[in-house]
Amino acid sequence: MASPGSVVFNSFKDRSLALKESAQVSRQFGIETRIEEARVNERTYHRVLGPVMDQSSARELVRQARVNGLGDVWVLASKERSVIMAQRQAPEPKAPVSTPVVGLPASQSQSAANRPQGPNDTSLISARVVNLDSLSSGQSGTMRIARVEGANIKIDGRVDEPIWSEIPAFDRMIVSEPDTLEKPTHITKTRILYTDKGLYVAGEFEQPKESLVERLSSRDEMINRDEMGVAIDSSGKGLYGNFFRLALGGSKIDGKISPERNLTSQWDGPWIGETAVTQDGWSGEMFIPWSALSMPDGSQERQIAIAIFRKVAYMDELYTWPALPFSQPRFISAFALAELEKVNPRQQWEIYPYVSATSDEIRNEADGRGGIDVAWRPSSNLQLTATVNPDFGSVESDDVVVNLTAYETFFPEKRLFFLEGTEVFVTSPRSNPRGPGSPSGSGGRQSPGMYRMEPSTLLNTRRIGGSAKQVTIPEGVTVSGVEQGKPSELTGAVKAVGQSGNLRYGVLSAFEKEAELVGVEDETGSEIMVVEDGRDFGVVRLLYEQAGDGGRKSIGYMGTLAANPDDDALVHGIDTHLLSRTGKVSWDTQFLTSDVDGRSGYGVFSDLSWNPKRGVGHNFSLDFLDNELDISDLGFLRRNDYVGLKYRFFQSRSQGLPDWQRNRRIGVYSQVYHNTDGLLMESYLGVMATWLTNKNLELAANFNIKPQHYDDRNSRGNGIYRKETGFYSALSIGTDSAKKFAFSAMLQGRAEDLGDVTYVTTLGFTYSPVDRFSVDLDLVLNKRNEWIVYRGGQDFTSYDALEIQPNLSVDFFISAKQQLRLKLQWAGIDANESQFWSVPDGVGDLIPRYKDLNEPSENFTVSRLTAQVRYRWEIGPLSDLFLVYTRGSNLPNQVDATFAPLFRDAMNEPIIDVFTMKLRYRFGS
Repeated sequence: MASPGSVVFNSFKDRSLALKESAQVSRQFGIETRIEEARVNERTYHRVLGPVMDQSSARELVRQARVNGLGDVWVLASKERSVIMAQRQAPEPKAPVSTPVVGLPASQSQSAANRPQGPNDTSLISARVVNLDSLSSGQSGTMRIARVEGANIKIDGRVDEPIWSEIPAFDRMIVSEPDTLEKPTHITKTRILYTDKGLYVAGEFEQPKESLVERLSSRDEMINRDEMGVAIDSSGKGLYGNFFRLALGGSKIDGKISPERNLTSQWDGPWIGETAVTQDGWSGEMFIPWSALSMPDGSQERQIAIAIFRKVAYMDELYTWPALPFSQPRFISAFALAELEKVNPRQQWEIYPYVSATSDEIRNEADGRGGIDVAWRPSSNLQLTATVNPDFGSVESDDVVVNLTAYETFFPEKRLFFLEGTEVFVTSPRSNPRGPGSPSGSGGRQSPGMYRMEPSTLLNTRRIGGSAKQVTIPEGVTVSGVEQGKPSELTGAVKAVGQSGNLRYGVLSAFEKEAELVGVEDETGSEIMVVEDGRDFGVVRLLYEQAGDGGRKSIGYMGTLAANPDDDALVHGIDTHLLSRTGKVSWDTQFLTSDVDGRSGYGVFSDLSWNPKRGVGHNFSLDFLDNELDISDLGFLRRNDYVGLKYRFFQSRSQGLPDWQRNRRIGVYSQVYHNTDGLLMESYLGVMATWLTNKNLELAANFNIKPQHYDDRNSRGNGIYRKETGFYSALSIGTDSAKKFAFSAMLQGRAEDLGDVTYVTTLGFTYSPVDRFSVDLDLVLNKRNEWIVYRGGQDFTSYDALEIQPNLSVDFFISAKQQLRLKLQWAGIDANESQFWSVPDGVGDLIPRYKDLNEPSENFTVSRLTAQVRYRWEIGPLSDLFLVYTRGSNLPNQVDATFAPLFRDAMNEPIIDVFTMKLRYRFGS
């Protein structure tokens, strides 16, 4: 029988530090702690221990401690203890405690921290350095990172500057994905220092050179490769932050973080980083200027929080410090606290001028354009930005989407001005768009998802400068869909975001130029210009937050105004947020009101998450949106007139599994939604499971069932019809995405509105023979049976259709900063009429309608294509030269055509045929 033991949380030479750690551990885990003295190598250490317990309970406490970031805890058996009890239940020390030194072993770090620092103390000649070994997830202490005057570091990826040898290396990584929380296989040596200009991070990563996975990619592309990274909570209170990841080879990923794990890569910062292959593995260096971060106003000392990451691709493991597994609720609030001195950025500025030239082969015209973005930060907690004649982002095309429903498609923002400093305008976790990720992000290769999680947000900046929906087309004039969908030109926009104490705020205003659409008179065929005044937009945001003891409470307001020539759209929102002290409960709620064209609407949605323990989660959602709520002039909402509940349960395990498994995830999900008249709109009950094997082969299964329900949208207001009982099922497989060749396949089956079954097959592969070249190809085959499509008025037609969607990307990198990309997306549909239907006058089943055989066929085809060849040269941080050729088509109906001529004609008959050159350069302090 195993002897009882006690969990050892840490050891200190300095007794005051042990007292502080003991008090913190006692509060954090609700246990009685004590301090015992131990003699090791003729030196006395003060151990912080938990109560005596059986081995099973001790191991469980160790797991809990590791979840909370204490990676070096261990169990001391009773028979091993040769110590002297010093004190039980240590009180909180009242006197200030000394700060330990980064990365040294306990025996060295404490003596270094307690040693007088005179002018001849060369070990810390450039800075005061801190020991992370005495810290957990930032809850039990605060580290002080080395401050260096004149670091003189060249960012080349090689950690060979003399200053790095003065900074003790730090290695306390934990395997967070899969969430085993074990000690990693490979050594990671991290060093951090800062100057008055920014933060330097260096890493040395030991692993066999033959196992290195180096792949270059576009910025923010998540693929499975070796990476290093740091995340910074610049608020110091778990309120907002940024993440920076640097891949072996030099590719970058960055973005914003809001509580708790709301990450978006729709932001690019002016930081630099480089990597190098070494004899023992690889290394990397990063420099992040303080000007890239939003920071509260500070004095001589300020507090931030950080987390460190490393991805080992061939093992598909993510190392972190502190422990930050996806199976635990905390993320940004669990970062390690750090103290900085004399960091108070002031009077920082940035100017981003751009020039572009476009040659349009369809209109046979050339156009030049220029504009400028300006940013000024008069203090660390205020940033003012403005843009004149901003570019809409013509260097990157949107995905090809075929949407024949009444629901709008959401497209993400691409313009830098509207991405910078927008985190304060995020009113709910639902505000962040969640599109499909990279097929080769981790684990097994993923098949492209058929469903996109669209946001519910008061501010969708794609409305600003979007298509001119305010224009009324005169009778007798035809304006093509392409012309109506083109972006509007902006005169300019201004934005201010800042913070005062616990209050954060933001103001945004934008102004469009006069809209001009080219139309054709139906009678004469002559060209005519349809002109309408441009729109004006305004946004105001206030957010009051309180954070402490690991929890967070906040309340916010956002108001938006979209001023159109005919009417104004005014929207108000109140949002509340709560994170419990333990991090197990989070609650986000949004209240909405709208006043559009004299109609007032109201709504509320609320999301509650409860994670009782690591790897287990419950999510509850409530929606009540009345039928007059309308936020679509400046926001995005899939639909209104929506009342219902949603529940999701998930469980993730990486331990106690069969030998062939690395990770297993299971989930149960259900929802019931009605319209405000009480008709069931959407309901299902489903289960899903994912298995990841030790060979990084990923298997997934999903199944749900739907009862009979109704559709009140696709008839465009002409009636409501009933849908039959349905189901959805999917099976998928993906091979190791870290290999040079990875394959994925998916088979889906789902019921159409009339009960017939549609089958979808997805096949894809990624091939990366060398780090500079890769090919991604996915092919979707969709065989639809009795597919209901709206035909106008009260009429629907059901079709038997075949849909083919290939998606090809070919990337070649001349260097990490020079990329040549070919991207091609095509969607082809061949639909043959089957049966003819009408919506009932009331509510009920679709009614068969009569169609005379002499009437024209309702068969149809769709052929939409976007092809783009793009050269990008990253001249400097956020400074780029683009050479882009874009070709796009949307063929009219070709009833008798097959897929081969549909694709050929899409290539040969473009409606977009544009070559663009764009130069954008950053000047700044």
